[in-house]
Amino acid sequence: MYNLTEEEWECVRVCVANAPIPYDITKKKIPADILAKIGQPIRKEHEGMPDVKYDLSQYGITDQWIT
Repeated sequence: MYNLTEEEWECVRVCVANAPIPYDITKKKIPADILAKIGQPIRKEHEGMPDVKYDLSQYGITDQWIT
């Protein structure tokens, strides 16, 4: 076993969960096996940023362009 702090393990979990994995490795389910051994990253919910409305009509962009 490795001597990592809980914060360091969380960093490893997040990196493995979010890293771009080459196709040939994903076919072998290696990232899933690693996460099964060390655990999934802890998900935190954040409120996020509020929606901002800009007046872009001077550039010919109006609400009709937004879908």
